[in-house]
Amino acid sequence: MKNLSTGFKKTLHFLKSRMANPIKIGVIPAAGAGRRLGYMSGLLPKTLFPVYDRPIIHYVIDQMQAVGIEDIYIIVNVFKEKVKGYLDLVKIDLRARIHFIEQEQIGGTGEAILLAEEFTKDKPFMVVYGDDCTVTDSLEGMVNEFSKVNPVVMEAVIKERDRAILSQTCSVKLQSDGRIIEILEKPENPPYLTRGCGVYIFNPDIYRYIRQTPVHPIRNEREITYTINELARLKKAYGYTIRGHNININDSDQLLKASNLIKMLKTQNTNTSFDQLV
Repeated sequence: MKNLSTGFKKTLHFLKSRMANPIKIGVIPAAGAGRRLGYMSGLLPKTLFPVYDRPIIHYVIDQMQAVGIEDIYIIVNVFKEKVKGYLDLVKIDLRARIHFIEQEQIGGTGEAILLAEEFTKDKPFMVVYGDDCTVTDSLEGMVNEFSKVNPVVMEAVIKERDRAILSQTCSVKLQSDGRIIEILEKPENPPYLTRGCGVYIFNPDIYRYIRQTPVHPIRNEREITYTINELARLKKAYGYTIRGHNININDSDQLLKASNLIKMLKTQNTNTSFDQLV
């Protein structure tokens, strides 16, 4: 096996994942404009901003393909033709089938996920945000755990010691069996040193719970975090702690941090989970 080419190894891994993974559908919400990323957001959608050597969305697709996802639905709005154009350019290198869903009016993460209902139907599916940079080899384990527990939602979580990052994102409390007790959005004094990532697995019941989630009175959006908190109250939400790295790219500093991370992992060829992304 040591003499196998990198491409053949990736194909072999994909085929093994395809046989083992019961989840074949992925959804990537990628409709955001990325205005906090400066002037370039007037030229590119957020998901096409480069992380070292390729756009963010390319890494997201690679991560999904690595666990055997066969059909990926990308939710687009801002500069949708550029997203389509890029993926048409690289389609020869992609194993999954790519589909597009247009979100005509931005209404929060919950509303974006609702748009996939027609296509996922009665099947479980994975969601990874189009601005998420996750470097891990834990997603196969997450898929397996989801199949065992069968919750409405399982969210990838990661240990986080930096309280400033927790205050910018969220703080998650888990039981010892992984069940989510609560998620605190952007807490001033985060009590739990675990945060959520933009990676989820849902069963089809999620659509009913999203519809029951109130629209935020100020932002006029339906956020998936509020839905998950309600499911946590009903004991139907679980977290899965991943190994590796996670960066939610919301500004230029986080974009640079993600690029430096990817560059380090590629150039040093360290024994990490990065091979899941290339």
